Amino acid sequence: MLKPGDKVPELQFPLMTGGSWTLRSGSEAQLRLISFTRGAFCGYCTRFMQQLNTLHASFSKLGIDTVGVSVDPLEVASDWAEKSGIDETPIGYGLTRDQIKACGLFASHLTRNGNETYFAEPALWLVRPGGELYLTIQSSISCGRPDLASLLVGLKTLAKHGFPARGDA
Repeated sequence: MLKPGDKVPELQFPLMTGGSWTLRSGSEAQLRLISFTRGAFCGYCTRFMQQLNTLHASFSKLGIDTVGVSVDPLEVASDWAEKSGIDETPIGYGLTRDQIKACGLFASHLTRNGNETYFAEPALWLVRPGGELYLTIQSSISCGRPDLASLLVGLKTLAKHGFPARGDA
């Protein structure tokens, strides 16, 4: 598992809207908030991503780019985002098993209708320019996610005072 201050692995995945999202691309002045989700089958992930979508503009005002990603294929991710009303936060798809392992995320598998799915459990990263992990919140269960409105308030305070990453001891 990565600790705050560690360099995160290079991460790239396709976006529903076309093109791809790359961790190290984007403005050097902005932080990157990555929400790893279990996938469209998870109601908790849907509600979390809806909250992130609602707060997208507030995070942007703080200079924080947001993105969500899961192992879902394009068709599933697109249908899910449309039905869930997620239209502001970019959504990536096709996260691979190797990427999940490289990121040190908790992972699970589920068999439904005879099909086995491997997926990442919920995680949230805030990454500084240059790829330094500033915040990591990982869960081993679907309902173990932070309240994003509270996180946003805290990040406003941290930005004012320039707090360093904590938890690296």
